[in-house]
This record gives sequence, C-alpha cells and structure tokens, in this order.
Amino acid sequence: MRRPKLEFTRVFLLIIGLFGAGCEQCGEAAQGGIERGRDGLEMGRDGLERGRDGLERGADALLHGRDRGPSEDASPPPPEREGNRARLLINGEASFLERMRMIDSAERSIHIQALIFKADTAGGAIADRLIERKRENPELDIRVIVDAYANIQDYDAQMLYFELMDAGIEVQGYEPLYLEWMNEINTEDWTAGNKRYHEKYFVVDGERAIVGGMNIGDEYARIGTDAALIWRDQDVYLEGPVVADISRAFDENFRYFQSVQERRPPMLESDGYWRAWRHVHPGLRDAVTRSVGRDRSWRSHPRAPFDTESLEARAVSSALLPDVSVQFIRSRPRLRERWIDEAYRREIAAAERSIVIVNAYFIPTPRLRAALLAAARRGVDVTVITNSKATNDIPMINDAGRIHYGPLMDAGVHIYEWHAEQHGEGTVHAKFAVFDSEVAIIGSYNLDPRSLALNSEDVVVIRDARLATELHERVMHTDARFASRITEAQAEQWSDPSLLPPMDSVPQVPFWHPNFDSDRFELFLIRQAARNL
Repeated sequence: MRRPKLEFTRVFLLIIGLFGAGCEQCGEAAQGGIERGRDGLEMGRDGLERGRDGLERGADALLHGRDRGPSEDASPPPPEREGNRARLLINGEASFLERMRMIDSAERSIHIQALIFKADTAGGAIADRLIERKRENPELDIRVIVDAYANIQDYDAQMLYFELMDAGIEVQGYEPLYLEWMNEINTEDWTAGNKRYHEKYFVVDGERAIVGGMNIGDEYARIGTDAALIWRDQDVYLEGPVVADISRAFDENFRYFQSVQERRPPMLESDGYWRAWRHVHPGLRDAVTRSVGRDRSWRSHPRAPFDTESLEARAVSSALLPDVSVQFIRSRPRLRERWIDEAYRREIAAAERSIVIVNAYFIPTPRLRAALLAAARRGVDVTVITNSKATNDIPMINDAGRIHYGPLMDAGVHIYEWHAEQHGEGTVHAKFAVFDSEVAIIGSYNLDPRSLALNSEDVVVIRDARLATELHERVMHTDARFASRITEAQAEQWSDPSLLPPMDSVPQVPFWHPNFDSDRFELFLIRQAARNL
C-alpha cells in the first residue's frame, strides 16, 4: 500500500535536491548543510584508520593468492557454450555504431553496464536514442548500471542520468541527492570503497551482446579531433547461447544494487524517490525540471560534432563467424572470486607456440608473472604491448609496471610500449590476449593488482582459430606499428624499485572525499606487486 506522506516527502526532497544542483544560490546554501554533515562523517575516520593496518596486511595475501577462497555467495563460471556467432569490433567507431544499431532494433530489452557513461557526444547520442526508444515503446525494458564512484563528481553525467530516470529508464549507480555514496560504506570490509564495478555489458533482447574494454564516451568511440581522446580499444559482438550467461550476470548485478538500497531506511532508499516522482503530474514535473535551468544542462555545453558517415568510414570490424565456442567469465572481489586470473594463467600454461597480450595497465601480479616466465622459458614466443608513460592516462602505472620488464625480458618476453601519440592517437585501452592463434580472451580485465583484488570484471574466452588468428595478425601487423620495443638498457634503467612513488606522495584527503584512500591503497597494491622479483 502506498504511503502518501512518505511519497510527498520524497518528492519534496527530490525537488529541493534538483534546485540545489541546478542553481548556484541554492547550491551554495546546500553546501553549508553538506559541510555540516561532513563533520559527522569525520567521526568515522578513526575507525577506518584502525582498519588500515589489517587492510594493508590483507593486500599482500590478495596478490599472492593466500586468501580464503570464494565466498558462499560466489558462483563458478558457466561452461563453454557451443554454436555462437562472433564478430570482432576492432575499433571504437565500429563498436559505437553497432551499439546504436542494436538500440534501434531492440524489441524487448536493452541492458547496459559500464564503469563510465559520459555526457559528451557519444554518451549523449546513446542517451537520446534510449529515451526516444522508451517513448516509442514504454514496455521496452531499458536498464543501465554505472559505477557510482567513477561518475559522482561529473555533474553533467549526473544530469544525464536524471534525464534517463525521468524518462522511465532505470539507472543503478546513480541516485538523487547523491545518495550513492552510502553504497561505499561497509563496516565489515574496509576495502569496499575501493571495489569498483568495472564490468562492461551491452545486451539487447537477451540475444545479442557486446563485451570488451569500452565505456561510453568520446575517447572510446573515437569521436573528435583531439589525438589524446582517440583510443585503441577492443570489443567483440556475440550472438547465441553465451548471451544468456551475460544477460544473467547483468540481472544479478542490477538486483544487487537494488538490494543495497532496500536495506536502508525508507527515507534513504532512492528508488522510492523515483517511484514517488513518477506519480507527480507531468506538468509539474516539466515545470520543475525547466526551473533547474537547461542552460546548466549537459546539453548546453560544447561537444564534438557527431558525423555518422565519418564514423562508418573509419569503423573496422570482421565478418560474423558461425559455430564459435565461447565461455563467459567474471570475477567479483566482493565475493572473493578470481576466476579470470585463473583463466589467464590456465591459457598461458597451455600455450605451446605464441602468446600475444595487449593490455592497458600491465603490472603482473606474482602468480601471473611466474606463469609468463615459465612460458617464455619453455620456448613460447611471448609478446606484451602496453601503454607508454606518454600515452597512459594513469602515468603512475608505468612506474610500477616497468619494474617487471627486466626479469620478463631476461626470460625472453618481448615488451612493447604504445606510442600512438606519434601517429595522432592516444591511449591503448584494450584488454585482450591471444594464445597460439587458437584462443582469445577479450574483456574488461586489466593485468594489474586492481583487477585481481578490487574490481568486478568480465571476459569471454573464445576458442576459435579463425577469430584468434585474425586478432593475432591485427596486433602484429597493425598495432605493432604504434608501439616501440623496449631495450635491455631501458629495462635496466627502470628496474630500481626506489623509482616507485613513495606512499606519502599520495596526499591525504578527508574521509568524505570520493578519493579517500583509493589512490593510497592502489599505490600500496602496486608496491606490493613489485616485491619478490
């Protein structure tokens, strides 16, 4: 039964929140209340400080595999599925255009999960089309998951999510009044605030899916002329039985976020605000949103021009291959899963001729490093391509990753760093590997401590020589032209662990700040990974 007083209060607070976000004067007034609230949050800092020692002791165990194994709620990966169809989406243009076509052709459902969903040209185009499809067919099930931490400081993105929600499109990871910060509080797990939702799914009608490394934004779709925002990423389009596994993962994630809200007191359950908001007369809703000020909306800001013909001319994808064997795997550190790490090490151990790895953030953890060393020593041709410091959007990663180059190269591993800035392009954001030109792993998983121990991730393991050979040749004949091979002298120069940024190089920030201890803990993991070389 509906509770009129509670729903009225929710609507009132939501309107106040909109005005607070939409006008400078009200925003300044709201800031005072936020500041007072921060004083209370600071009281929790002492407890978190006491938890740091245990957190850091646990980091070493996480990296070296000395953990307690999967939790009772963990799920083993589903089996390999036969009879799928797969197509490589080699660049962002191809993946972005495929996503738009999938939205246009959806009949029952559109489910999207991404770490980042920006309010730029690419994100705006997808948001507009989702809203249009929802208006055309109100029964179309459109749901979105974003990572709260990765987007909470982006005001434009918050307003884009509001428009999606206002159109009846459910968005988890975004909440009115910035209540998503409450999801980061977990008194039983001090690492919870660092456990990001890095999975990336684009699923339509439960029958077609895209997985890979791309978020939703201009740099991923390669829109615009700024070279730093023209990234190399890798996705794969799938049809067939494996899509049911991917769709099930999305549903489980969506339900998890709902359950987090349902455990809160009613006034702090933001989905209730939206249920109440949607009962408000449409005229009043329109009046309130107009009063927020469209001039402050993400739509009023300059954006790169959107040119479909230009994107189509640059898009690179392969033919749709039939009869492909695919296994979908994900890892959720909050459930102590490490299935993707195990899959990588299993394929490395099984390789007989060649291993090609392209990964944005390469800081091999001890067991992965041991697997690569063993493969190279038994005569497997191992090639790694990762970012240079010039192209890495997180330069600190290179300081840590380069420490590992010497021992790997001594064993025979060939390491290349991406220098696409010399060719008018930016970061390599792809995360994939090819083994013996027979097996490919493609997904969101970086070969670094964060993906192992903190981020929820997903990949597909594709056993198909046609697709794997095409991807291998693409790397060696095209991507390699954008990379420079590391010399022994360079590896020697970078091998000193003292070159790592010290722990005190990361500034302390208040407990309430979104960056509280995230960078410090990540740096701690990086430094731990550099041990036992």
